[in-house]
Amino acid sequence: MGMEQSHIRVQQVVDKLKNSFENTPYHTDLREGAAETKDQKLLSVIIPARNEFPNIIHTIYSILHCWEADGFDYRDIEIIIVDNCSLNWHDEKYDHTKPGDRGTVTHLMPRGGYHSGIIRVLYDPVAGNHSARNKGARIARGTYLFFSDAHMAYRPGFFKYGLQSVKESGGIVHGGIGWMGAYPPSTSGVGMQYTIKLGEEWKGTWNAYRPWSDSWFYIPAQGHCSVLVARKQFLDFGGYPDVHRTYGGGEFYTNMKWWMFGSSVAADPRCIGYHLSSGRGYTWTHDDYIHNVFNCAHAIGADDWLERTYINYLRRGRREVVDKMYNEAFKEMKENREFIASKRVKSFNDLLVERPWDKKNIEKGGKSNSSMLIFHDTWIDLLRKAPKYVQEIYDNSPLQKELAKFIETQLAQFVYKGKKTYN
Repeated sequence: MGMEQSHIRVQQVVDKLKNSFENTPYHTDLREGAAETKDQKLLSVIIPARNEFPNIIHTIYSILHCWEADGFDYRDIEIIIVDNCSLNWHDEKYDHTKPGDRGTVTHLMPRGGYHSGIIRVLYDPVAGNHSARNKGARIARGTYLFFSDAHMAYRPGFFKYGLQSVKESGGIVHGGIGWMGAYPPSTSGVGMQYTIKLGEEWKGTWNAYRPWSDSWFYIPAQGHCSVLVARKQFLDFGGYPDVHRTYGGGEFYTNMKWWMFGSSVAADPRCIGYHLSSGRGYTWTHDDYIHNVFNCAHAIGADDWLERTYINYLRRGRREVVDKMYNEAFKEMKENREFIASKRVKSFNDLLVERPWDKKNIEKGGKSNSSMLIFHDTWIDLLRKAPKYVQEIYDNSPLQKELAKFIETQLAQFVYKGKKTYN
């Protein structure tokens, strides 16, 4: 069987499973809210997990021990593992003769935490860590949600300070992340927020910047391995993008959506999580990431930056592939885009100009320390070396003419000043 036929068969199986699940009464109840229960717990922890044994074990107990160390009652927390198409012990990489080597959740099922209801398991037949988070949130019983990767450890104080910060800020709160378990956590070595990077892509990249270290502060965005938020707000705001190819792009979309809806995003340097694995657990290609970026940028209405990202990827060829992903974004995110357009109080470009995270930090503590980097002059230089049809798309686009003017008049201070060679 050829590669194309194999891909078609895999997609057919995925579509069949997805349609089968989404047409069940259970899924209908979740979508319509009939199955929702509220405020029975203080915190619901949502962990999407695919082939995460044994990482999931130390993550769960780190969360529970941190919760206890912060002075909370174990009866006020639940942990929902969304088992996201795990292969479990049937896969040849697991040794089925060893009782403990049983995949993502099988090892946990006979344990006391499961039987007491502290640990719950939701099987999700559609691989995708963001849609898995949305599904976990819909069945959660907590007033607040905590989204965690399945390969984390947490320093005591995370929940004590994190929940306080959610209440005070009224939006999403992130902890600082020590990569690959870096210890002790240092000011320069803990990720606190994203630098917004635009002009060739639509994304954010990690940095360690903070205006102060003794309380929470506002940030534009951050990675989502450890996120606290009020459950009602999360559901009202539509959560993560449901149409998402396993990994990448959705965290920037979600944070920007919170700002666009008039809420906020913050980080608390007193809340430290240790990221203990670099593996994603998912089958992943860079095209998945590109597809996600197209989808997310279209959904929030960043049409000019989206088109520029599209043109940027055309520079590298594969026009048929890039066109297909670009056009699919308009179909897949239609409802999401309409929802965001109906609720937003600011556009994405409004945020870039106003930078409410900086204004709010100055109001709160008298200073700010965010970062933004726009590639413009140097990117156009690269564009002039691209195939002629790519240059023509840029030169003939009204959107790009307006975007260039916007960058030059509103964002000039953030433009990368590398050497340019074109006239």
